[in-house]
Amino acid sequence: MNENPTKSVDLRVKKTRMTLQKAFMELMSERDFQSITVRDITERAMVNRATFYDHFVDKYALMYSGIREWFANTLQEKTGGIIEKTPENLAALIELTCEFLAQLRHHCLPKTGDALPMVQSQITTILTESLAKCSGDTTHGLQRDSAPLKATMAAWAIYGAALYWSQYAPAESIQKFVARVLPSIIENLDVRPILQPTR
Repeated sequence: MNENPTKSVDLRVKKTRMTLQKAFMELMSERDFQSITVRDITERAMVNRATFYDHFVDKYALMYSGIREWFANTLQEKTGGIIEKTPENLAALIELTCEFLAQLRHHCLPKTGDALPMVQSQITTILTESLAKCSGDTTHGLQRDSAPLKATMAAWAIYGAALYWSQYAPAESIQKFVARVLPSIIENLDVRPILQPTR
C-alpha cells in the first residue's frame, strides 16, 4: 500500500516546526531574546531562511508557538490531560501556572511589554480548553451552555492570579499564595469541594 502523501507532508511540516522550536529554545537558554536573529535560529536548526518563513512570520510567532506547546506539554505531564473541577485541581492549576510564568519571565519573555498580550492568549486558551473538557462539572442548575463561559472565567482567574504572583508577590511561597487566592476563585466559579481540604 502506498504511503499517504498528505500524511507524509504533515509529518515533515511537524518535524520542521519542532526542529525550529528546539533550536530557538536552545538559543534562549544561552542569550536574551532581543539578541537572537532569524539567521541564528536557522543556522542552529540547519534549515534555510525560506523554510523558516514557510512556517513562521518572524521570531515572535515562533516564540508564541513555542510557549503554547511548552505550556500544553507541561499541563499534560502534570495532569495526564484529565482535570476534574475540584478545589484541589484548581489549586494545582494555579500553582503550575505560577511556576510557568515565573520561568517564562526570567528566561524567555522579551523586555518589551508588547509580548504579554500574546502570552496571555496562548496560556488562557490552553487553560480554557482543558477546563472545558474537565469532568465533574458543577453547574448547580445553570444551563449547559454556560460551561464554555465558566471555563473561560476560570482560565482568566487562574492566569490573573498567577500573573499577579509572578509580578508582585514572588517572595511569598506559591503554596501560601494559592491558599490565599483559591477561596475567591472557588466562590466565583461555584465549585463544590469533592475532597476535604487538608489543614
